[in-house]
Parts: sequence; structure tokens; C-alpha cells
Amino acid sequence: MRKILLNVKAMMLLLICTFCTVSVYAQDVVTEDKGKPNVYIDYFWRPKEIPFSWVEALRSSVIEGINATNRVELTDVDSKSALAVEKARRESGEVVAGDDMERMKVMTSEGANFLIQGRVSTFETSIYTSDDGKKYWQATCSYTLKVINPADGKLVATKTFKHGDGITNSILEDTEDAAVAKLCSQAIKTVRELVDAAFKMQGVILEIAEEKKDKAEKVYISLGSKHGVAEGAYFSACIERQIAGRTSQKEIGQLKAESVEGEDITLCEVKKGEKEIKAAIDGGQTVVVKTMQKPKSFLDKAGGALNSL
Repeated sequence: MRKILLNVKAMMLLLICTFCTVSVYAQDVVTEDKGKPNVYIDYFWRPKEIPFSWVEALRSSVIEGINATNRVELTDVDSKSALAVEKARRESGEVVAGDDMERMKVMTSEGANFLIQGRVSTFETSIYTSDDGKKYWQATCSYTLKVINPADGKLVATKTFKHGDGITNSILEDTEDAAVAKLCSQAIKTVRELVDAAFKMQGVILEIAEEKKDKAEKVYISLGSKHGVAEGAYFSACIERQIAGRTSQKEIGQLKAESVEGEDITLCEVKKGEKEIKAAIDGGQTVVVKTMQKPKSFLDKAGGALNSL
């Protein structure tokens, strides 16, 4: 669908903090005794009016983004003869993700722990004419990714993404193809939000590496390269309590991975809760660590506010 945009009106920008949400359901946490989960990614469903090549480009960017996290062992169903669907059917839009339980059974038998499905709702290009008469191509899209357990079909996590629709994420390119390519590339970074929500890692603080008076400045945790930990990853540090027969976790700090030093060990900088973490370790408490999204900076929040206008 192509639209001709003739004018763009000036807007007053209001900075408001906004947050992205990911719906998360019962999930299999990657603990210290487990490696990376085996994840299959299926073909993406699309309305027939959306070009097949655009959706394939978006899917390729999603795959690139998931692989960049180093958190899962990702397999494209197109590489498996028992799961691949002929190109003619995919181009015609006849593939409907999730409707074929037999395919999910095959994935389970192939060793898949999780399945990622995609559903593209909109994918549009338009022409913007600047005040000096020059024309630019714009592009926007909206799609939903779901993480499913193929063994029982239960939903693990889901998130809807929108690209190119905000002020800071808008696309302006000389050609339509360039606009589509740049739009798809936004998925490489943003898909991490789904990975962080669906494939959490959980371990414990092993010991304090550096301390100063009553503060823990650096600690070692029991997660490493075999779990997909990368430098710069963030972790929530929690203590567990038993309340009426139930386990409660209370966050006492936050960590940032500084150096992955082995398959099951990483040096982390304590970013928050230095006193609380040291007191817990000195008191013989087990401090559980689990992955979390990087805390949003003021600029991140301001950008999100601008995009919501």
C-alpha cells in the first residue's frame, strides 16, 4: 500500500516516560545446570497484499537479532527438510503459523525446546515530499512474535513490535527498497526484548570479588558462556524467603556483566545495592541472579515518549 504524503505539520514535543511491555507466561528458566535452549523459528504469516520479499527480509533481521544475543541455539525451519514448506506456498501466503500440530510434533522430535512464530499485521511504504520538492520513501510495519512450547502448544511469551512509526525511528530513504531494508534492520536490536523475557537465565552469586568497607563492588556469578552470557548483560540480584510455604524473591541489587571468564562463571560489577549484597553474602544467604533488561536511561525514555506522540 502506497500513500502520497504532501505536507508535514510542525509538532510540539512533550517528554513523557513510556515503557515497553512483553507478555510472559509460564516458562522454562535457563538455570546454571542447563545450556542454551534449542529454539526453532517458523515462517511468518502475512496478509496476501504484503509482498513476500518484505516479510522474508523482516524475518531474516529477526533471526540475525536473536543470534546476536547468543542466548539460544536457533534453527531455521527452512533448513530442515521435514519442516520446510515449498517456496510457492510461502509466496502465496498459504502458510498459517501454529495451525499445523503435526509440524510442532516434528519439531519436538528434532529436539526443539521452543518455537518462535511471527505474524505480520501491517507493512506499508509511502512517499514524503519535502518543502524543497525532494521525494523520500518512508516505511512502517507492525508484527507480533510468539514463543511457544511445541510439546504442548502453550504460549511462553509474546510481544508486538512497531517499526518506523515514531519520530526517532522514522525512515527516510531515496528508494522504496532502501526504506524497507532500513525498516527491517530495526528488528535486529529490538528483538532482544523478547529474548530477555522468554529465555531468562538464573544462577547465584558465588563470591565477592572486590569490596570496599561495607560494599560489594564486584562479584562472581555461576552463569557463563554456555548459558549465553555476554559482556554488558544485566542481572537482578535477589534473596529468597519462604512465606506460608511459598518462595518469595526480593530484589536487593543489580549487576552488569564485566567479563565472561568461563562456561559457568562471570565477573560482574555491582551497579545497585552494594551494601545489601555484601550483607547478604556475609550473612550466609544465597543471592539468586536472573537476567533483566538494561535499565532505561533518560534518553531512552525521552525517545520512547517522542515515538508515542
